[in-house]
Amino acid sequence: MPTIDAVALPDHLMSNQLNGKIAVVIDILRATTTIVEALGNGARCIVPVASVDGARVLSHKRANSILCGERSGIKPDGFTLGNSPLEYDPQTILEKDCVLTTTNGTRAIHMADAADEVLIGSVSNVDALCSCIRDDGRDVVLICSGTDGMVSFEDCLGAGLIIDRLSYAATDNAAMMYHAMEGASIRFGGFRFAVESSFHAKRLIEMGFGKDVEHACQMGISSVVPVFDSVIGEIVTD
Repeated sequence: MPTIDAVALPDHLMSNQLNGKIAVVIDILRATTTIVEALGNGARCIVPVASVDGARVLSHKRANSILCGERSGIKPDGFTLGNSPLEYDPQTILEKDCVLTTTNGTRAIHMADAADEVLIGSVSNVDALCSCIRDDGRDVVLICSGTDGMVSFEDCLGAGLIIDRLSYAATDNAAMMYHAMEGASIRFGGFRFAVESSFHAKRLIEMGFGKDVEHACQMGISSVVPVFDSVIGEIVTD
């Protein structure tokens, strides 16, 4: 049986931990949810970039691209779209290259590039994601993006959901995330309410992004499984 491992922050990855394995990057609120939504609505690709200035330079050089992303939850000046999945409608992004930079998620994606394959995980694509992983059969490492260098409860809940669906042999780190998800879902009366109890979710709700949080908790609504190709620097559909 394949194994499943998990880290609460990309900085917790150890040397060789990703070798020969599938990495799944998780940033429930909101980068990976947004990536799934954008590709599902017709974006040609997502180009994850670490910095705002780097995204501006790359978008300027790249034909048919639009600038997307956030810092501290807010769309930077001159960007077309922020980091709300609800902004990425087909009319705006169809066949566009979305050059995306976020505070946490795009950094985590680049830190996962030592894996054999890097997939993008969210609650919205959990069923398609798990099906893809099962068909592949390799060991898996779940990478939670965190928030500003700190562990994000909602990312750990998302990881726990994937661990539950896969039923692989779990490391202790993975088992802790599964039990956290299970216990929190019971305590708060459901997965969505557990996510909404997190610090980051409360902050987004206060900022007016409550609908984003609600959308990010809808399980299995997308069949899109994004794959990051580190050689060309693009995320495309599987």
